[in-house]
Amino acid sequence: MDDPMTVLVLTPTLGGFYFGELLASLTREISGAGGRLVIVETLYKAPSDDSQAPGDFAVPVAWSEVDGVVSIHSAVQAPYLLKLRDAGRPVVLLGGITANIDAPTVMPDNHAGTITAVEHLIGHGHTRIGFVGNLSHSDIRDRFDAYQLALEAHNLDCDPRVVFNALDNMEAGGQQAARDLLACAVRPTAVMVATDRNALGLISTLTDAEMTLPADLAIVAFDNIEAAAFTIPSLSSTSERFAELGALAGRLIMAAIRGDVVPNSVYTLKSVVLKVRTSCGCPDGKPFSQQFTGDRPPATSPDLVHDELLDELFAALVSGDNIVDGPTHDALLAAIGTVERLLTSSESVTDADIRSLTLSIRRLTSRPDALHRIIDAVLDYTERIAVPGVHTTAFARIKVALSKVKSGEFLRQLEATESAFAEQYVVDAGMLDSARTQPTSLDWLAGTHIKAGALALWADPPSNGLLDIVGTYAPGRELPNLVGAQTPAENFPPAPLLDLLVAADGDICVVVPVRTATRDWGLLAIVGAVDSAAMRETYRHWAGMLGVALESQRLQAEVRKSALHDALTGLPNRRLFLERLTAAIARWQRSQTPFAVLFLDLDGFKLINDSLGHPMGDRVLAAVGDRIGRELRTVDTGARFGGDEFAILLEDTDPAGALSAARRVQAALTQPLEFDGIDVSVKASMGITTSSLGYTTGEDTLRDADTAMYRAKAEDPGAIAFFDEETRAHAVQQQVLHAEIDRALDEHQFEVFYQPIVNLSSGRTDRFEALVRWRHPDRGLLLPEEFLPVMETNGLIIELGYWILDQVCQQLAQWGPRVVNVAVNLSDREFWHKDLLPHVLDIVKRHHLSPDRLALEITEGVLMRRPEAALHTMQELHDAGLRLHIDDFGTGYSSLETLHRFPVDAFKIDRSFLQSLASGDHTSRLMIALVGLGKSLGLAVVAEGVETGEQLTFLQSIGCATGQGYLFMPAVNSDDAADLLDLDLSDQLRQPGPSSRPREAPSPSRGG
Repeated sequence: MDDPMTVLVLTPTLGGFYFGELLASLTREISGAGGRLVIVETLYKAPSDDSQAPGDFAVPVAWSEVDGVVSIHSAVQAPYLLKLRDAGRPVVLLGGITANIDAPTVMPDNHAGTITAVEHLIGHGHTRIGFVGNLSHSDIRDRFDAYQLALEAHNLDCDPRVVFNALDNMEAGGQQAARDLLACAVRPTAVMVATDRNALGLISTLTDAEMTLPADLAIVAFDNIEAAAFTIPSLSSTSERFAELGALAGRLIMAAIRGDVVPNSVYTLKSVVLKVRTSCGCPDGKPFSQQFTGDRPPATSPDLVHDELLDELFAALVSGDNIVDGPTHDALLAAIGTVERLLTSSESVTDADIRSLTLSIRRLTSRPDALHRIIDAVLDYTERIAVPGVHTTAFARIKVALSKVKSGEFLRQLEATESAFAEQYVVDAGMLDSARTQPTSLDWLAGTHIKAGALALWADPPSNGLLDIVGTYAPGRELPNLVGAQTPAENFPPAPLLDLLVAADGDICVVVPVRTATRDWGLLAIVGAVDSAAMRETYRHWAGMLGVALESQRLQAEVRKSALHDALTGLPNRRLFLERLTAAIARWQRSQTPFAVLFLDLDGFKLINDSLGHPMGDRVLAAVGDRIGRELRTVDTGARFGGDEFAILLEDTDPAGALSAARRVQAALTQPLEFDGIDVSVKASMGITTSSLGYTTGEDTLRDADTAMYRAKAEDPGAIAFFDEETRAHAVQQQVLHAEIDRALDEHQFEVFYQPIVNLSSGRTDRFEALVRWRHPDRGLLLPEEFLPVMETNGLIIELGYWILDQVCQQLAQWGPRVVNVAVNLSDREFWHKDLLPHVLDIVKRHHLSPDRLALEITEGVLMRRPEAALHTMQELHDAGLRLHIDDFGTGYSSLETLHRFPVDAFKIDRSFLQSLASGDHTSRLMIALVGLGKSLGLAVVAEGVETGEQLTFLQSIGCATGQGYLFMPAVNSDDAADLLDLDLSDQLRQPGPSSRPREAPSPSRGG
C-alpha cells in the first residue's frame, strides 16, 4: 500500500482567526483528498501582530517524510524553501510573498475588498474618508493603495491628515489611532479601517470620548471576525473568505505533487463580500450584502441572491471533493430548500418544521465557527427574499429559531473554552510537578484531546542535527518503542507517529520548537487538530511550558551536581566522596571487598597561584582533575576537596594495587602542562590508607590518608607514604602538640630570648636577634624546631609573631638607647598578612619607640614567591622607617637581584657557608665576594653561625664587621642580655680553636 500524500505546512503560528482559518481550510482540503499534514510552527514565541520578517527557523523537520510544502506568511526565509524545492518538493506560498523565491502564491484580494468598503461609504454620501491601519505591514499597505485608488476613481482627495497609522493590527493600534483622530483639527466623516481588531479599539476609544457613531463617524473595516457583530455599533466589515484561500493553496500543492504544471503566479480569489451592519450608517435591522466579481454591479435578482448564499455556505464548509459531490452538498441544498419552502408556503409554519430546519442546519457541520457563518448567511438570505407583510410571521419564527441555535453554539464554544482552560491548568501543573512527573515522558498529555505525541531533544552537540527521542504518548494505539532512538531532524516526526493520522478525522501532526530564551531544547510533535476559533496558541504554550520545565530540571540538576561536585574540575566533592567511601566501608564489613583511599596535595601550588595568578591556578587545577580522572577505572572515584587537595577511592583494591595506582597518577601529573605558551610543572605528595586497618567511618579513613600525605610531604615532597601505626602515633602526638600549643599561648608559656650580634673588631654588642623558646611545663625549655612548624601549619604563628613583636618593643623601651635595635624574624604567613604594617606600627607607637629600633628579617624564599607583591610590601615597611634584613642570604633564588631591587639595610650570610669552609671548596672565595658586595652596596653584613675561632679569624681577615653564633653567646633571656651590654667580649674573640660553649641545634625560624 502506497503511503498517503504528506504535505509540510510552515506557519508562524496556529492561533488566531487569520491563521486558524487558513490552516483549518488547508487541512480540510488535503485531508478530504486522503492526504495528511505535518504543520511546523516556526516561531518559538508568539510574534507581534505586525511582524512580517521571516524568523531564523532552519531545522529540516520531516523533509524525508513529505511530498510538498506550503509556507504561510513568511514562516521561513527563502533559502529554506529553495533547499526543499531543490530536493524535489514543490512549494506553494500562502498569504504573502517571500523574497528571493518564485513560487505559486495564494494572496487575499486586498484591493477588491477595500474598494468595496470605500465605495459603500461613498454611497452613503461621504467625501472626506480617512484611513486607519498599520502601514508597516504589506497587506495593510495593499489595502491603503486600494483605498487611494477608490478615492481617485471617484475624484476624491486623499488627505494625508486623515490617514492614521496604527501601531499594530490589534485593538491597541486602533486605540492609538483614535487618540490621533480626536486630536485632528479637521476630522473625517468616515474611515476605512484596515483590520477589524483596529476598528474595535477605535470604536471603544471614540465611544469613551462621547462621539456618536456612526453619526459623527461612519466606519467600515476588514476581516469580518465574529466580534464585529457584537460591538456597539455593530461593525460593517469586508469578508475576505480566508478559508477559501487555504483551500486554494491545498488544491495547488496537491496538483504540484501529482506532477501537474502549476505556474509560478499570484492566485487571488476575486469574490469578496461586504457584511453590512450599523457602523457604516445603514439602518438598524436592515442589513444587506453586496458582492462584486471584477467590475460586475451589485447582484439584485433572486437567482443571484440564491447563488450568493450557496457561495457563502460552500465557503464556510469548503474542504474536499466529498463536500461538493457528497451528502453534505445535498444536505446543504435541502436546508436552503426548507427555508424557501417555509417562507413561500401558504400554510402556517409548525414547530415540527422549525425543529426539522434547525436539525438539518446543525448537521451540516460540527464546527461552531462554520455554523455561525452558515446561520448568518441563511438569516441574511431570508431577510432579502422575504416579502414584508406576506412572509413576516414565517421569517420571524425562522429568525428566532436560528438565533437560538447560534446562541447555543456560542454557549458550546464558551464551555469548550472553559474546558480548554481547565485542560491547560492540568497540563501546566503536570509539567511543573517534576517531583512526581517527568516532563519528557509526555504523561502530562493524559486527559487532553491529543491522540499521540513524541518529544525529541537535540543530541550533543545540537549542531550535528541529530535528535534523541526521549518521550512518546499514544494511549490505546500501536506505537513501537521509540524512546532512546536517535534520528536526524529530516525523519522527525517518526513515521510510526505519522501513520496514526486519520485523514477522515481531520488529524494533523503539529511540530513545535521547544525553546527558552537561552536554549534550543528540541521538538515536540503532537497529533491533534486546528482550532480556528481560538485566539490561544495551545501547542506553543505547551512547548513553552515544556521548555520551562526542562530548564527547571536542568537548573535543579546543576544545583544537585554543585552540591555533590566541584565546580572547577567537575569531580565529586567531599560530600559525594564520603557517601561513596561510606558505601565502600559497608561492603568491606559485609563481604570483605577491599578498598584504598589516596589523599594527594600538590607541592608548590601556592607558588603557581602567587606567581602566575589565580586564573592560571584554576586552569592547572582543572587539568590536574582531568588527568586524575583519566587514570582511574569507572568504578573508582576521584574528588577535589578544595584548594589543591584531591582524594581517590579505589574499589576492590589491595595495598599493592593502591601503590600502583598512586604511581600511575603521579606519573601523569608530572607531565608538563602548557597554557598560552607557559610551561607549568606540578607534582603531588600522596598518602594512602587501606581497608585492612578496619575503618568504620569515612572521616577516620580520610583523616589517616591525610596524615600519611603530610608525612610524605615532610619527608620528601612528591613522595608516597602509607598510613601505619607509626604514622598513627605521630598523628596522635601532633594532635596533642596542637592542643598544648593552644594552651601555651593562653598561659603565656612562650619566652623571648636574645642572641647578641657582635662587632667583630671591638667585641662589643649593642643589638640582638630575638628568638623564641617554649617553657613547657613537663618537658622544660623547647627549641623552635619542636613547635614552629606546627604553628606555621595551623596559622597560630601569626598570633605568636605579634606577641613576640610586642615583647621585643617592651624590652627595647626598658633598655633604652643602649640597644640600637633588635631583629625579629617574620614567617611566611606573617609577611603576607594584610595587617602586618599597621599592626607593627601600632606596637612601636604604643611603646614610644622610633621604627628604626626594630629590624624585620625576611628570608629570600618568602620574597621570591611573589616578587612584585613582596617588593610593594617591603617598600611600605621601609618607608615607614623600619629596618629590613634579608635572612639566610645566599641559600638560593636570585640573591643579587634581591639586594639590588629590594629596600634592605643588611643581609645575613647563612650559617651553611661558614660550616663549609673546612671542606676545601670555593666557599671562602664566595664569602669574600659576599662581604665585598655588601660594602659596595652600603649594606651591613652579618655572618650567622660563628662557632669556632678559625671561622672568627677568617671573618676578621675578609673585613666582615659583625657576626653572631655560639662562639660568642647562645640566646639568653632578657635579664642576661642586658648584662652583655656592659661586657667587653674581646677575650672571647681572641680564644683560638673550637668554642667550648654548649651548642643548640639551629632552628628553622626564630631560632639559633
